[in-house]
Amino acid sequence: MTESEDQTYEEIVESLEVVLTELEDGGLPLDSALDAYERGVRLSEQAERLLTEAELRIEQLRERSET
Repeated sequence: MTESEDQTYEEIVESLEVVLTELEDGGLPLDSALDAYERGVRLSEQAERLLTEAELRIEQLRERSET
């Protein structure tokens, strides 16, 4: 389980903003920048999964309301 598994979508977005700021500042050594980038990718993937799950739930609710 990754650190983002227990985070809400909003918390993930905040964490992504921190990673982005770290990378944009440009002061990180290469290894740290790569670690930050990888963290950002993992957070992005988790956020995408949460959005996909939300879309599925909405679609299921729509289907139920149409019957």
